[in-house]
Amino acid sequence: MFPPFCAACHGRMPEGQRGAVCSDCWDAYPRWPAGACQRCGGPAPASGAALCDGCRIPDWSCAAVRTPGPFAPPVSQAVHLMKYSDRRSVAATLGTMMAEAARSDDAYAGADLVLAVPLHPARRRDRGYNQAQLLAAAVGRALGKPSPEGVVERVRNTGTQTALDRQQRRANVDGIFRVRRPGAVSGRSVILVDDVLTTGATIGSCGRSLVDAGARAVLALTAAAAPLD
Repeated sequence: MFPPFCAACHGRMPEGQRGAVCSDCWDAYPRWPAGACQRCGGPAPASGAALCDGCRIPDWSCAAVRTPGPFAPPVSQAVHLMKYSDRRSVAATLGTMMAEAARSDDAYAGADLVLAVPLHPARRRDRGYNQAQLLAAAVGRALGKPSPEGVVERVRNTGTQTALDRQQRRANVDGIFRVRRPGAVSGRSVILVDDVLTTGATIGSCGRSLVDAGARAVLALTAAAAPLD
C-alpha cells in the first residue's frame, strides 16, 4: 500500500532494502580522495596536515580532523533526518563511513575512546536523544573502542549557530563544556565526534575542555564537512 522511498533520490526503495536512503545513493556519495583537505577536498599541505592553508582553523584544540566527505547528498539528507525527523537508523551507516575515514590514520587507530559532543539537557529533552552520541556509538562499535556517555557536559544552552559567522560562533561556544569525569580522559587519546564540521567552533570548544582536563590528544571526527562562508 505504502512502499518506502529513498529520502535522497526519492525513488522507490529496491525490494528488501530498509532504511531512509537507498544503497545506490550511499554508493554515489563523493568521498574525499586520499590525502585531501578534510574540509574542502582540495590538496592538503605537504606537511601532512589534515586541512589546507585556506581551511586551517587558528588556535584549534583538536590535534587532527577526519571527515568522509562534503556535506552533500545523501549525507546532508541523512544528517537532517537524524537531527530533525527522528530517523536514528541512518547513524549506523554514517558511523561506518566515519570509522572508515578514521581507520587509515594511525593516530585514530591508536585512540583510547570515542566521545560525542554533548547537547545541553534542554535540547536533548526536546529531541529525545543526542545525534552525536548515536554517531559516536556507531564509530565505537566499528573501531572496537568504548563510547561512554556523560564524560563531558554542556553547561550553557547556546541554541542554533546557523545564522552566526565564524567569529560569532567561536564567541558563542567559548567555555560552554565541562568534563564531569576527568579520570576518564586524563592521559588518553580521544576521538571527539560531531555531525558536521562547519567553522569547528563547537567541537573545538569541547576539545579544549578535554585538553584542559588532561587528555593527551583530541582527534575530531565528523560525518561531513560544510564549506566555509
